[in-house]
Amino acid sequence: MDYNTLPIGLGLAFAGNRPAMDRFVDMTDEEKEEFVERSRSVLSKKEMEELVGSLTKEEEPKLHLEDINQVFKGPSIG
Repeated sequence: MDYNTLPIGLGLAFAGNRPAMDRFVDMTDEEKEEFVERSRSVLSKKEMEELVGSLTKEEEPKLHLEDINQVFKGPSIG
């Protein structure tokens, strides 16, 4: 990967988040290209910081439990 082609906003966000930059460096070239492409659709500084920060956060399951009764839906026993 040619780091000279990194979008400026992405480079600045990495400069402010060293752990995320270290994680990015450890990615495969394919993963880096995918991440850079995702960064091109970011529209604000805050979004870019969140995208870069996502590299250092553990993935949390996205649970959509607006209706608590949905938790108990599913196949019944018996």
